[in-house]
Amino acid sequence: MAGITSIDVKESLNDLTEQLRQAKTSTPKERFQVLYGLKQENAPSISAIAKAVGKHRNTVQT
Repeated sequence: MAGITSIDVKESLNDLTEQLRQAKTSTPKERFQVLYGLKQENAPSISAIAKAVGKHRNTVQT
């Protein structure tokens, strides 16, 4: 099914939130935002996450 990912995020939402707060530059912040989005109970699609961080869907998927 399109937009579904099989990525298993091992960090908890609390860990990701704390790491997102501590990130100093934009690249780590974007990565933590993507992981946070994937970890949510009702995770949005890859396309929605990519749009939120301002990257192309293929970039986020990779």
